[in-house]
Amino acid sequence: MTAPVQGGADLAVAPEAWLGENPTLSNRQVFRHALARFADEDPRVVLLEADLAGGGDPFEARHPGRFINLGICEATMLDVACGMAATGQVVFAHTFAAFGAMRACEQVRLGMAYGRANVKLVCDYGGLSGAFFGPTHHAIEDLAILRAMPGMTVVSPADALETVQALRALIDLDGPVYLRLGRNRVSRRETSWPAFELGRAMCLREGDDVGLIAHGDVGVAVALEAAGRLEAQGVSARVMNMHTLKPLDEAALQETAERTKLLVTVEEHSVLGGLGGAVCESVCSLGLGVRVVRTGIQDRYDATAGSHEELLQRHGLDGAALAERILHALPRPRRAALVPALRRG
Repeated sequence: MTAPVQGGADLAVAPEAWLGENPTLSNRQVFRHALARFADEDPRVVLLEADLAGGGDPFEARHPGRFINLGICEATMLDVACGMAATGQVVFAHTFAAFGAMRACEQVRLGMAYGRANVKLVCDYGGLSGAFFGPTHHAIEDLAILRAMPGMTVVSPADALETVQALRALIDLDGPVYLRLGRNRVSRRETSWPAFELGRAMCLREGDDVGLIAHGDVGVAVALEAAGRLEAQGVSARVMNMHTLKPLDEAALQETAERTKLLVTVEEHSVLGGLGGAVCESVCSLGLGVRVVRTGIQDRYDATAGSHEELLQRHGLDGAALAERILHALPRPRRAALVPALRRG
């Protein structure tokens, strides 16, 4: 069931005001409303669903002729999407991240990536946000799989406004895209951020001791919280929102590496192959000579029953745990200077 919206602001014209009128919508719900609104302006936009729409879906209500629910058939959905894209449609295909990236992996690889189809695979339930559904619904390998496919653009918005901005940009981008969303968080920014641009990271906070490179709503939120905690300990952290995992903004990465003493990646994905892997690859190829600490989901499946937040904490994905890890990872001279402050804390 898609949550109803309130207020009179136009999402396409004044997204900040629209989001202010609808403060309880998660990023995945914002996606559905935003796509329905943008489809008013672009008749090429089509939405395919894998049995996730439910009653009251805004896209189906506004554009019934451009909405198809194919049921729990991700492979078929991607085949249909690629065929429709060949006729000039801008096709959005929506399902769970674990199923879109893995159950339909061959269709994504051959139909979308190899075929350069103008299909946008939009998946929620990213990372551990499936929580109680267990490992079958956790998506901890999806970024590694899809960023390895040539020609694929990979994006994870950090909050609701960025979801709207990314969606508008992706409609105008010709080619295959993986847009990854979470399930639970209602992410809203408290301060203004730089303008959104595909492929260009944005600096959310300046600092010169540690460079936090974050991806997605959980990654960015945890990085910002950790930066605040580090500041209280006298450590200055630069926070970069690397919303576009592919193509990676290597210029922003190099600048951050040159201005700080340690790079730390933060993502709701396996520490293998996702943002951490991409950053390490670039650090090596660019010869940056800086240490990288990868934080994310540890290299294991987690069948523990619990809430999303509890599962994140089990993997050290919270601001307090990240700040403590960074303090112990700092170069020895800097860490030694912080020992008295740590003891007082």
